[in-house]
Amino acid sequence: MKSLVEEIEALVARVGTHPVYGYAHCLRVHALAEELAAAEGVSYDREILRVAALLHDIGLYKAYALREPSDHAKRSAAVARRILKDWDFPPQASQAVIEAIERHPPGAPTSTSSETILLKDAVGLDYLGAIGISRMLAMVGTEDDVPDIPTAIWHAESLRQRIPELLILESSKEIARQRMQEMDSFLEDLRNSTAKLKLL
Repeated sequence: MKSLVEEIEALVARVGTHPVYGYAHCLRVHALAEELAAAEGVSYDREILRVAALLHDIGLYKAYALREPSDHAKRSAAVARRILKDWDFPPQASQAVIEAIERHPPGAPTSTSSETILLKDAVGLDYLGAIGISRMLAMVGTEDDVPDIPTAIWHAESLRQRIPELLILESSKEIARQRMQEMDSFLEDLRNSTAKLKLL
């Protein structure tokens, strides 16, 4: 018989099909959050972190799409709250999961909770490096504000400038430096191959 956390993961694997913020993104974020915790020597609740990582974008999935609230973190928290209540997840643990989800976007107010900080930094790092550029390119034509490749590159560059200063942990900042170098190298090659993006 599956544990409750395994049931949640199976649900996200089924409904989280979006190439940018779907199940694969959740798995990367969770793995990176655990890597950060190990590097920093941070104690945390493994189950709370895993569930928060799995559900942090669930309000964006078609199966759970809500029109309100417009903020995707609040929307995801609302959906997660219903799921956790329906599945009898312990109330105190549920509240910790909800807080981490509500505060996961880079730049959103943080807290002293280890799970919230780890999730927030891991999500931020997934916007950087080769994976960050890949995610932006995957948005082309699927998101209203990313109609074409030059716009996707503009978004990637904007995130490359903004995200590093929003990271909290020293280990996150070190990973960000490496990922920024990846981005800089790729973007320089892209500009050289496309007459400074004019031929995209």
